[in-house]
Amino acid sequence: MIAALVPVKRLAQTKSRLRPVLSDGQRREFVVAMLEDVLRLLAGQPTIGATAVVSADEEVLAFARGLGAQPIREPHSVRGLNAALAFAADVLARQGASGLLVLPADVPLATSVDIEAVLAAWQVAPVVLCPSRSGGTGALALRPPQAIPFRFGPRSFAAHRREAAERGLPVAVVSRPGLAQDIDRPEDLRVVLAAGASRSREALQAIALTAAV
Repeated sequence: MIAALVPVKRLAQTKSRLRPVLSDGQRREFVVAMLEDVLRLLAGQPTIGATAVVSADEEVLAFARGLGAQPIREPHSVRGLNAALAFAADVLARQGASGLLVLPADVPLATSVDIEAVLAAWQVAPVVLCPSRSGGTGALALRPPQAIPFRFGPRSFAAHRREAAERGLPVAVVSRPGLAQDIDRPEDLRVVLAAGASRSREALQAIALTAAV
């Protein structure tokens, strides 16, 4: 079984770089909208047998459950994104996952074609990396789920590649525009608004209308 895993920070802590243009409440709404786009995308992939969300935020977990994803509560003893991913990957492996696709919640412009390209690359390598435009990792696919340690954060693409090399694992690099475009900075919001219909776009449009009133 291939499982997909989406990590989400506490809503009060996420996307702090958007504070110059979005209030705390607006950031929460926008992050949840991006999560919805990502979860609906994954739900439409027939080769993905299960989708899970790992978070310490009860609102996020309840929202994920409502969209049919498995909520994995981050234990109090876990500190940081990579530790949370390692915990959740172990949970999914024990549930029978033989492969794991990690997709951040801030790539709402990703498409089915992007996901299919990542999964197809598994035919040639057990580690599949999608670089983001900032040097991060837009998607990471592992077979088995604990093939390498998670190194999400600044310059994580190079860090993940290094972890694979140290273990002698072949890496397939898949460059896809929808996975390269993570939404972190105020200027990234323009990209969402200019793209096709999505919950993320709707959320931003509603925020703009509210602000105009």
